[in-house]
Amino acid sequence: MELIAGKSLRRCLEWNPPLLEGLRDPDLQIQMNGVDLTLAEVARFDDAPGRVDFDNSGREIPASRPLPPRADGGWRLGPGAFWIRYHEVVNIPPDVFAIGRTRSSLLRSGAHIGTALWDSGYSGRSGSLLTVHHPAGIRLTPRARVLQLVFFRLDRPADRLYSGAYQNE
Repeated sequence: MELIAGKSLRRCLEWNPPLLEGLRDPDLQIQMNGVDLTLAEVARFDDAPGRVDFDNSGREIPASRPLPPRADGGWRLGPGAFWIRYHEVVNIPPDVFAIGRTRSSLLRSGAHIGTALWDSGYSGRSGSLLTVHHPAGIRLTPRARVLQLVFFRLDRPADRLYSGAYQNE
């Protein structure tokens, strides 16, 4: 397994399909060891609880409703849990997987993003859990760079590819 970084990462944007689609500014978003994903939407969870089980037969994902940006074009969020979506579309080939990490500026502002693994074979416009811890909240603008996605190449293609409910979201 090896980290896909630098020039190799830039070449992956030329694949068909590209590793990432919809980068607004590749020179700004492509970092030394990953790519910054940008904020497209913020949603608040409804009051119903979620349910997670062993085989997904009883899985219930709580509904969420998008929060419209304020008049100044951004969001001001108080403490709590939010569902966010990214602008960029991710296309993970069979011999790659990715891990997302909260950008340090977001952490230093009292918030973090919880993510799952981007499995081999996944394709879609992903979402993640944003948790605001700072008592004064946080202000976010559309297209804020909030998460860095780090890609790893496997020694060989995965035996199974992602085919779950969130494919092509």
